[in-house]
Amino acid sequence: MFDDKFFDDWLDSQAQKVMEQVANGEGIAPEQMMILMLKAQTNHFAHLDVELRADVQNLDIRLSSQMDKMNERLSAEMRELREDMDKRFEQAKLETAKQFEQVDKRFEQADKRFEQMQAETTKRFEQLTARIDHFMIWSFATTISVGGMVVAAIKFF
Repeated sequence: MFDDKFFDDWLDSQAQKVMEQVANGEGIAPEQMMILMLKAQTNHFAHLDVELRADVQNLDIRLSSQMDKMNERLSAEMRELREDMDKRFEQAKLETAKQFEQVDKRFEQADKRFEQMQAETTKRFEQLTARIDHFMIWSFATTISVGGMVVAAIKFF
């Protein structure tokens, strides 16, 4: 592979020779002028490379900073969203608990109504039993009285 070091060393030595000729007041050939132009271009490319690398590094730093800020903002927003969702879930949980309490109260009311109905039914059944007992006593007494009258009427006649 072609190594830039060899080319740079050769170009530096050739440019140095041409510059010595110019310093001594000698004229230079077009080929030597091309060497100076090539040296100027490589210096320019080297400076552009340094500037480009610095720009890329600055851009990387700025992007990293922006990404950090954006991550912080997103983290804060996610934290707020999570807190909001936690509050909503807690509210829903409390509302559900209240609704279950209301349902429990309704069941308790229904249980009380069933107990009242059972007590009333028991009371009515006892009243009916007492009436039947009275009816049985009255019926038995009536049967004995009528039987006694029939026997008395038969004996009398």
